Amino acid sequence: MENTPLVSIIIPVYNGSNYVKEAIDSALNQTYKNIEILVVNDGSKDDGATEKIALSYGDKIKYFYKENGGVSSALNYGIKMMQGEYFSWLSHDDKYAPNKVESQVNLILPYKDQKYLALSATRQINKNSNFIGKDKAKGRFKDKEVVSWQKALNKMMKRGCYNGCSFLIPKRVFDECGGFDESLRYSQDMFMWSKIFLAGYGLVYSMEKVVYSRVHDGQLTQRGIDIYHRDCESMSEYLIPRLLEKTDRKNRFIYEYAKNNAKYNTPSVWKKCLKVSKKKMSLGERISIRFTGLYGKIRPFIRKVYYKLVKKVKTK
Repeated sequence: MENTPLVSIIIPVYNGSNYVKEAIDSALNQTYKNIEILVVNDGSKDDGATEKIALSYGDKIKYFYKENGGVSSALNYGIKMMQGEYFSWLSHDDKYAPNKVESQVNLILPYKDQKYLALSATRQINKNSNFIGKDKAKGRFKDKEVVSWQKALNKMMKRGCYNGCSFLIPKRVFDECGGFDESLRYSQDMFMWSKIFLAGYGLVYSMEKVVYSRVHDGQLTQRGIDIYHRDCESMSEYLIPRLLEKTDRKNRFIYEYAKNNAKYNTPSVWKKCLKVSKKKMSLGERISIRFTGLYGKIRPFIRKVYYKLVKKVKTK
């Protein structure tokens, strides 16, 4: 089935009885029919509520239970069990538009023998599945743009991590780059995409918003900030030497990476970048990073106020 390859939709879930039914329904309602849906219960402790919902679908989905190990371990388990040629991640509290998979299969098929992932735009929804804000046409790239790995990596460093549910990824990518790092609890997605881009994979991009990313009370939290910083420190051991090696006059990888860590208030990482990149970073870039580090200290407060006033979402 060359033009209709099997796509595996993997839904990792932990204590997700509040939203997982909507996620599964959106996967089942895809216009593209050659799919399998794998729900991986990552050791939920909700008196069987999540499991009961998953089992109610019978053989419409493939259901797996495993001991709790975090979202990376659940995704890796799903990748191990999947039969599809393509991987599509669906968070248990998000939803797909009906044409998500069909749109992305059509997007990537012309490049199936090349090193590309499909990426589409997203739109935010609230706890009631209503859209948040206006449907703006602006995207990270131009519609149907073929994006080099260098541009994809630079853009991620500048504008933040891509939504993992917005990708369609050939299974062979994980065979080459490995799976999600199970030691990371907050940043496993950004680390995975970084490894993939550094392996030479680019993007085929669509501005069509086919993923609905849910924002709800308690989701945005600072309670795990220490763990997040440890993740950043751990990733830096792998990323800094590789980004430094790839940095040139056109591609300012080490600068953008340092600035990103300054924005998210991880001084141990951005200071390390400054120390090892004396010959690859200009004075202006070094000053910019230090000013961004000052902003990073107050950013959590600004973000909390923004989400409360604009998004109408409480944060913890």
